[in-house]
Amino acid sequence: MGYIYLLKRLGYVCFSNRKFSESEKYFKIAADMTSLISSNPANVFASRMNLLVLLTHTDLAKALEYGERMMADLDDFLPVHNKDLHFMLGNIHFLSGDFVKAKAMFRQCLKMSPKPSLEA
Repeated sequence: MGYIYLLKRLGYVCFSNRKFSESEKYFKIAADMTSLISSNPANVFASRMNLLVLLTHTDLAKALEYGERMMADLDDFLPVHNKDLHFMLGNIHFLSGDFVKAKAMFRQCLKMSPKPSLEA
């Protein structure tokens, strides 16, 4: 997992220096390699979520496409991450201006929460 950590750190450094294309490259490699190195679904999900967050800041169309692919692959991940992905997709839809889909994603996220009144 040391290589994945280094790739993520390189991605963060490039992102903070506004080198978004380089940052995307490192996060994509980390997301692709994690499934080969680790059998833990939480590690794979975290690597993909890092790429999704980056894409949300740089290209909403790519972020939406990648998030929907992650939603299709959600059975491979732990059920715990379902809420996080719905929340992130709600943010992407909100930033894209599709408020109806954003509201649906946020409502689904609240339904999954153990204490929805606190998160609302």
